[in-house]
Amino acid sequence: MFHPLRSKAACAVFFFLPGLYYGLIVSRLPAIKMHVGLSDSQIGLCLFMFGCFGLLGLLFSPKLISRFSSRMVLCVNAVLCFLGLLGIGFAQTVPQIFVAFGICGFSVSLLDGAMNTQGVLYEKASKRPTLNLFHAFYSLGAVFASAAGSVCAALAIGSGINFLVASAAFVVLSLSLSGYLLSDRTALTSASTGSKKHRLPAVVMICAVCSLLAYASEGSVGEWGGLYLTGDKGADQSVAALVYGLFSIVTFFARLAGDPLRTKFGENNLMLCGLALALAAMGVVLKADSAYTVLAAYAVMGLGFAHVIPTLFSIAGRNGIIPAASATAAVAFMSYAGLLFVPPCIGWVAQHFSLHAALCLVPVMIAVIFILTLRLRSLSVRNSELTP
Repeated sequence: MFHPLRSKAACAVFFFLPGLYYGLIVSRLPAIKMHVGLSDSQIGLCLFMFGCFGLLGLLFSPKLISRFSSRMVLCVNAVLCFLGLLGIGFAQTVPQIFVAFGICGFSVSLLDGAMNTQGVLYEKASKRPTLNLFHAFYSLGAVFASAAGSVCAALAIGSGINFLVASAAFVVLSLSLSGYLLSDRTALTSASTGSKKHRLPAVVMICAVCSLLAYASEGSVGEWGGLYLTGDKGADQSVAALVYGLFSIVTFFARLAGDPLRTKFGENNLMLCGLALALAAMGVVLKADSAYTVLAAYAVMGLGFAHVIPTLFSIAGRNGIIPAASATAAVAFMSYAGLLFVPPCIGWVAQHFSLHAALCLVPVMIAVIFILTLRLRSLSVRNSELTP
């Protein structure tokens, strides 16, 4: 039986969890780096492990969800990622932290695939657009994680204790609400059958490439923003821990208003304006001397990027040629490819030149997304006309 409020709450909590896990990791990266004694290139390898195992998880995701259901995949990986998170927080050696990052990457990607499946199922059951709201809860999880990380850093509390205290209760809450998640076997069967009939259309491929670059650009905020503040701007760890939180809280509130803005201004126009704003904000990040100015610029960047990822998933899902589940899976796969390849590149450039030079890659990626969005405008309109 469908319980609208309870099912919505259950789905929202499972969107909250990956944001919480990822936010905790990136908010305490300076502490993790110092505790284990990692170099910039080793941090890049940690993020490489996260992204590599994330791609592996996405490859297994359709089969695991089809066989065990998205509900089971969510429950198992909520616990598995929690254990991986503790492994990162309490790691004493470089091999230990590499393994822990791999576990987190694998389980977070499975959470990502299963939670979006549940989000689509809820939209179909309720006949109301709610995916933007659910993605806002992902951002809320990151905000909570950043706040907790900042407080713990200010109190000199280790990352392991920080991770345990901040996430344990939400894991228990998610498991207690999991009974209200929806059944997905019928939807998955029809999607997997339809996905064999067509190649990826151009609109989905462009959305996937844009998503790769957008995830990589957003990831640079969480994965390198704190290190940039402490290393280049002389900020304390408690200040650096706020970077991803400020970015995420602005994203959260902007996404709450996302559907009305898309209706009023058009999704492509909204995305182009947001990308222009993000590009300008990243320019301030690279030019400003004050750590607080950089924090404010990262917050503005969050406003610019708020609607990019949800809009790309929406456009891909409405392509009118292949099933929405197949299209969004392709976009998600490329998104994790961004997490796989770009962070090590930034780490390599930072190691051999400087982190400032490495972050100059970010405005280039934003500019490429902007150019591709101009092409996406005509393709998305033409393909939306094919959608029944």
